[in-house]
Amino acid sequence: MAKMGIVWDRTAAFAGERLGVLLPIALAAFVVPGVAGNCAQALALTAGSGARWGLGALVLLLSLPSIWGSLAVIALATGEERFAGAGRLALRRLPAAILVSIVLGLAAALAMLPVAVILAAGGYDLAAIAAGRAGAVVVDPRTSSLVALYVLLLLPVALFAFTRLILVSPVVLREDALFGAIRRSWVLTRKHGWRIFGMLLLFGMIGGIAQLAAQAVFGSVFTLLAGGGQGVTTAFVLTTIATSCVQAIVMVLLAAFQGRLYAALTTADSVWRA
Repeated sequence: MAKMGIVWDRTAAFAGERLGVLLPIALAAFVVPGVAGNCAQALALTAGSGARWGLGALVLLLSLPSIWGSLAVIALATGEERFAGAGRLALRRLPAAILVSIVLGLAAALAMLPVAVILAAGGYDLAAIAAGRAGAVVVDPRTSSLVALYVLLLLPVALFAFTRLILVSPVVLREDALFGAIRRSWVLTRKHGWRIFGMLLLFGMIGGIAQLAAQAVFGSVFTLLAGGGQGVTTAFVLTTIATSCVQAIVMVLLAAFQGRLYAALTTADSVWRA
């Protein structure tokens, strides 16, 4: 863990030194799209089917700035000096990063396919569930047990895969790779999986607790000050802004960690032997 600690120390030092550059990236790539996306999702809950599809497409489009922002932070963390240069590099490699993300997303969806098979075998209407028309669906004990068992078996596999693929974005950005970035990340993280997993687990716990705390505290405060209610209320928007700021910090630090880890595993200044 000492060597992984060095990577984290370098990540923290980078965030402190480049705070002035990271703030506008966090605002433009994570905070604004995050607030807009959460509001769109809230509106979709009460919208008609046509509007729901449109809002869903908007939420999907709002994920693109986040991918660009992560790439820009990685570019800065791996040696890019200026915001303009990092932004241009991130924009140039954005299509490749999107394609790789789609492939990985399809792989994740394929891994979850047995859940749909189990539900379909139990007689549940998957189309209605996907469209949000099933209401409060009560799954019978046998079906829910099968789903829970599969998810429990899949979870460690998913965590292992995420750990080994943590460097896909830096490889796409810095090595002009496409789908080969998946194999390259797997090779780079070999023999370091447990250390990376431990750091990501700790980081995820801290980030998750921070976001839950922000949701609870700011949600309560803004509800008292601006009143409650359903839908996109003043309290909802203010709470979303606060939680999006916390999420932006988490996303920036994760991207910076990816960049510093990539540098540690590929450069002469590595904290591990090649």
